[in-house]
Amino acid sequence: MLSNGKVVIQSDLRNLTRDHISTYRVDDWRIEAFSNIISCLESQDFPCLFGRNALRKESLRFAFIGEHNSVNELTSVMTEFTKSIADTNITDRLYSPMLIIFKRADFQGLKEEHEFAWQRIQELHDNDTAPWPASVPSEVEDSAWSFCYGGVEFFINVSCPSHVQLKSRNLGNHVVFVINPREHFDLLASHKNTKGIKIREKIRKRVFDYNKGHVSKELGFYGDSDNLEWKQYVLSESDSKPASRCPLHMKKEGGLA
Repeated sequence: MLSNGKVVIQSDLRNLTRDHISTYRVDDWRIEAFSNIISCLESQDFPCLFGRNALRKESLRFAFIGEHNSVNELTSVMTEFTKSIADTNITDRLYSPMLIIFKRADFQGLKEEHEFAWQRIQELHDNDTAPWPASVPSEVEDSAWSFCYGGVEFFINVSCPSHVQLKSRNLGNHVVFVINPREHFDLLASHKNTKGIKIREKIRKRVFDYNKGHVSKELGFYGDSDNLEWKQYVLSESDSKPASRCPLHMKKEGGLA
């Protein structure tokens, strides 16, 4: 049964959608959101080669977050995700990103969608009971910082329905978090070796083409001294001003934000 706050593997979810007319309401928002995402990823021009590879392997993970119990659902999903990461060898989960899809769809533009996204990230941080990893700086303006939950470093790609120029950050009618463990990128496309750099450059070229020449100035490479990870989670269109300060309030010693 399809429900909110649970992790569902792509192959299982696809089977559920085939029977959705008899099992669920035809207008179920979760079926519509899943279909939109699959349609985007199936496009040969979609720039993320890792995402398209995961699609072919049917190894994408999905979770749906409603509007009335969103904090509990979100933390439950991320806790389940971090446990699966700990229990699975990295080579067996390289192409298993988590796509978290939020039901709310009454935003009045990109600014509201971005504010909503940062509020959800803040809730994850505030409700994380694991200690912050000693190897990761807690200062968001440090180029080595990345978001952590359950002791795991993550990269969060926020896709929003109001993105027009940055089409690569639009996966349909809902706000979607595409979440990968940081170490996956370090293994598949490291900035420290020629192969990794070439893969990154190829994807950036595909982003340029897919977005018809629009590429955010905030995009960078993890580990570069002038790169800030938080700026890449939520990207601005060329006609809007990007945030000058990170909206995320990190917990101070003692557990308070």
